[in-house]
Amino acid sequence: MRRRPDAPRDLAADEAPGVGVRTLRGIFWAYGSYLVGRFLVLLSVAILAHLLSPSQFGLVGFALTVTALLDTISDIGVGQALVVAEEDEQFRKKATTAWKLSALLGLGLTLLTIAASPLAARFFKTPELTPLLAVLGLNFLVRGVGATHFAIAQKQIDFRTRTAAELADVVVRGLTGVALALAGAGAWSLVLGYLAGSAALTATLWTLVAFRPSLRGGLPHLGGLVRFGGGLTALAVLGAVTANVDYIFVGRVLGAADLGLYTLGFRLPELLIMNLSLVAGLVLFPAFAALRPESMTDAFLTSFRYTLMVTVPLTIGLSVLARPLTLTLFGEHWRDSVPVMQVLAVFAFAVTVGIPAGTVYKSLGRLRVLIALGLPRTGLAVASIWAFVDKGIVAVAACQAAVAGLFAAIGIALAARLLSTGPGPIARAAWPSLAGGAVMAGVLAVPVWTIDSPGLVLLVAAPLGAFAYLGTLWILAPDSLHYLWATAFPGRAQTVASTPGDPAVPPERVGRYR
Repeated sequence: MRRRPDAPRDLAADEAPGVGVRTLRGIFWAYGSYLVGRFLVLLSVAILAHLLSPSQFGLVGFALTVTALLDTISDIGVGQALVVAEEDEQFRKKATTAWKLSALLGLGLTLLTIAASPLAARFFKTPELTPLLAVLGLNFLVRGVGATHFAIAQKQIDFRTRTAAELADVVVRGLTGVALALAGAGAWSLVLGYLAGSAALTATLWTLVAFRPSLRGGLPHLGGLVRFGGGLTALAVLGAVTANVDYIFVGRVLGAADLGLYTLGFRLPELLIMNLSLVAGLVLFPAFAALRPESMTDAFLTSFRYTLMVTVPLTIGLSVLARPLTLTLFGEHWRDSVPVMQVLAVFAFAVTVGIPAGTVYKSLGRLRVLIALGLPRTGLAVASIWAFVDKGIVAVAACQAAVAGLFAAIGIALAARLLSTGPGPIARAAWPSLAGGAVMAGVLAVPVWTIDSPGLVLLVAAPLGAFAYLGTLWILAPDSLHYLWATAFPGRAQTVASTPGDPAVPPERVGRYR
């Protein structure tokens, strides 16, 4: 029987959670796994930062920049096309076609990377890059044979499987990298660690996802998969250029040492904030695709609010505590990466808060809107960084942050217009998190200004900042915190009723966004 729109919802009694609950639980699972996995990555990076020099980090940064650009066409979007495909009697054939194409493209990109490695080394004026990049190119083939399994787990919002695969990746990568660095392998420890982690991820996906491709037959349904995936690939290419143009200019103009500092300065914003954007996009896309169009407004406001609730404290924390975090985790010789980290935290925030709006466009088939936004954004990022790269790595980071912030605001405004919702509901969804962030920043500033020891600053500031932020949210938006708790821990949940006027859990959402 269909639940009345104004009826309270017993999450503990839900035997078959709807889209809304599965989505939030998916985000909890996915981001929880990311937090655990990224803690392990952070631990390995901290160890490697003491064993390797900025130049060695920068050398691998050159290689990763090249592979990141090629990675955008690693499956030409057929994995995402599979996510929105109907699970009918043809689905297995579609999945087999997607797997064959991903494997072939992985092999082709591996060969292309090997062939292009001398050209890349010449471009970056770093001869020792050639063998590193050639070996790192094997990553395309290793991940290509597991890409379809990854897409199937995403389609089913099965983030327990993805959690296991990603943890296998980071654990094997970290252990391999640290062991090789201790053995004196230098930059090779990072490259071989990446390959070992990718192999562990693919092996885990094949173990846990039941799909097995058939090698017989041709490539049925290829046209439909490529037509949808082609638009997403164009977006991915634009995104990759925007995301890596800073690395290209810093490496080419400022050199490997500055690229190493820039790379490490980006590490914490990437681990804690940018990964939330990846998680949110992976979970929200299949969830939004399952919604009726009339439910999209509630879903957008809900995802926007909860994205801010997590992103704001991470951004504030990294911005204010960048110096003690860097000195404690990585050491004194990485001090010059502190201002870069502070600016890139803002960049990561801007990218993340734009994810719900971008997911709306993809779910409604409005890829042209995303492309129309992506083209000028990429052009502006390239032009601004080209103009200011000689001012140093902080100026480059500032260009990225400014461009990302501008287009995040434009994207949210266009999504609001598309969904026929005004600035009022968006402001009401955002203001509790922003107010909590302002209080948190003021509280964190006290130990930062008054305590000299970086480690002691972190011990004092972390619990104070968390208490200030959560306390402010408890005063301004208690129902939102209650709903998050009930969704994350349904066995302990009480009946959760929505409160009139609360855009996070609107009265009609219980019956519609499921």
